[in-house]
Amino acid sequence: MFDFSMEQWLLIAFIAYVAFTIGRMSKSAETPEARATRRMEEETRAADAFSSLSPSIQSDVDRLLMDKKLIEAIKVIREHTGLGLKESKIAAEQRRAQIAA
Repeated sequence: MFDFSMEQWLLIAFIAYVAFTIGRMSKSAETPEARATRRMEEETRAADAFSSLSPSIQSDVDRLLMDKKLIEAIKVIREHTGLGLKESKIAAEQRRAQIAA
């Protein structure tokens, strides 16, 4: 199938390692303050989107969370708010914490 020599395999492995390392370095370039700010913005967007839901949808989400059906609750939030998966998960977790309190 592929008839590479040992040197060619080593070169491919080295290139893959360098690409992986560069990718990891570029992700970690974000400062802790920037990460915290981004997280707070995501949490605010999630809370605002959840509060904009109708009371009946909010109660459906509450029921799912009380039944420990987090994934289903996230799906309902995504469906009715248009949020992405991450922000929908944040909204569901925030609501679950409010219910538990």
